[in-house]
Amino acid sequence: MVQKFQDKDFYNNGFDLIRYWAAISVMLGHFAWRAQAFTNTPIKAMDTMVSIMHFFPGVVLLFAISGFLVTASLERSKSKKEYMLKRVVRLYPELWVCTIVNLIMLCIVVPNLLDKSIIVWLGTQVFGVANTPSCLSNFATGSVNGSLWTIFTEIQLYIVICFFNGFLKKMNNVQWGIALTVSVAVNVGCDYAAKYFGGAIAKMIERAFVPYFIWFLLGCFIYHKRDVLIPVLKKLTLPLLAVYTVLRLLNWNLPGYYAGIMVGILAPLIAIGGVLLTCDSYQMRPHLRNFPLSLGCAECNCAL
Repeated sequence: MVQKFQDKDFYNNGFDLIRYWAAISVMLGHFAWRAQAFTNTPIKAMDTMVSIMHFFPGVVLLFAISGFLVTASLERSKSKKEYMLKRVVRLYPELWVCTIVNLIMLCIVVPNLLDKSIIVWLGTQVFGVANTPSCLSNFATGSVNGSLWTIFTEIQLYIVICFFNGFLKKMNNVQWGIALTVSVAVNVGCDYAAKYFGGAIAKMIERAFVPYFIWFLLGCFIYHKRDVLIPVLKKLTLPLLAVYTVLRLLNWNLPGYYAGIMVGILAPLIAIGGVLLTCDSYQMRPHLRNFPLSLGCAECNCAL
């Protein structure tokens, strides 16, 4: 008899801690990476921090967890309209607050650089499209809010799953295998295309959901096949973690966009399997549910 994945399992698990780790790793990774660019002397502590943060890439984990939880949110919504409203409420208010704070800081720090292009920047931020106004293209790192590019990609994925989830939930194992294989090929293909063409083509690939879809789709796949896959993942999480650790320490990897495809496949499986392994014993979520830290991530608690 197959053990069913219960609704309570969405609350008695470690998803929050994994998301905090992923978000903090992205933040610290960006800080260390940019800090290194402004010094002529190598900083060993910074190199160590980057290595630790990149061991389990936060962006990969966030997209994979997003695929699992957003699919659950859609399945529990009464309509697509309700689902999209949850996504808007989850993302946009916090994005707007972030944008306002960002603008205030710019007005304080570099008021002399601002011009009309800042108005266009504000207009795009309202919809979650990250960009840098031309007046600030040479300021600091050259990107006012570069880390927010994931918001626009998440929005694309929310829309894709909204329209195609009905088809995904009906797919058999062979069809899922084909879909995942194609997504892997697309990810690797985007890596080669971005390096070969560069310029505008590389920027378009970077901002589209396509190269990141494999991570999100893995989350969707695990959710739709949860009754079969979750018991298996719980058993395989530690062995997969051991294999993953050895391969990473040996610096063995395969091509892939943003992260090597080995990382892009194993890291989501380990992350989701690991947090679900704690379903029966994890007791911290009630304390974390109201923790005042927003990640701009996928889950809307009211949706689950």
